[in-house]
Amino acid sequence: MRSSEEDKLHLIMHVGGVPVGRLYFVIADMFWSKCRFEPLDAWESVRSLFEQHEEAAKQGFPIDKIAATAEILDRGVELHPSSPEAGMPFKPFMVYVDGGTAKYRH
Repeated sequence: MRSSEEDKLHLIMHVGGVPVGRLYFVIADMFWSKCRFEPLDAWESVRSLFEQHEEAAKQGFPIDKIAATAEILDRGVELHPSSPEAGMPFKPFMVYVDGGTAKYRH
């Protein structure tokens, strides 16, 4: 049975073709869309990559910290609207996930 939250328009984040989480839009902030993040079962398979990616970003992407970012980009990230009427899947420029929040740049 679907929850009422699942019925709200959202994006489903795929990494390497696997759905890993839902992004519920909260606010636009300049070039970024800020969202509430809800993990799906497959999130655990990529969670540590996104944690390392977030830490690298906080440090200004030092060369010795970018392996996780490179792997995320290599696997490929796509955001799929929950409803076909909401548009086509797209590849964001970058996605960050920090606990229950996420942001992406289209």
